[in-house]
Amino acid sequence: MTEIRCAEAPPPGGHYAQAILHRDTLYVSGQLGVTSETPDAENVGIAEQVTFALQNIAAIAGVVGANVDDIIRCTVYVADITHWNEANRAYAAFFGAHRPARSIVPCGPLHYGALIEIEAVVAVGD
Repeated sequence: MTEIRCAEAPPPGGHYAQAILHRDTLYVSGQLGVTSETPDAENVGIAEQVTFALQNIAAIAGVVGANVDDIIRCTVYVADITHWNEANRAYAAFFGAHRPARSIVPCGPLHYGALIEIEAVVAVGD
């Protein structure tokens, strides 16, 4: 098991790794819809938060030579299910024709006022 760190994505806000590489699979911890330059989720709309979270995942995957097409599963936590249609449009726009397996979990309030959190599983080395 190898801890993966990516300077392009915001650092973990607690006791966890950004990602763990185990054999040929990368497990990316939940990413909020923020960037290092835009750390306050409360001032960012849901579509931008989805894009930022997925860009963070892509950057972390890039550390081990993977890319967006290698993302095989996402779990999307949404603070309010009424945001789902807009979140889904942003998610689809980001992935285009690529369709990872996905779960959507309405969860109530997220840390730092975030509206979305996305975690991912990425195939590495195929």
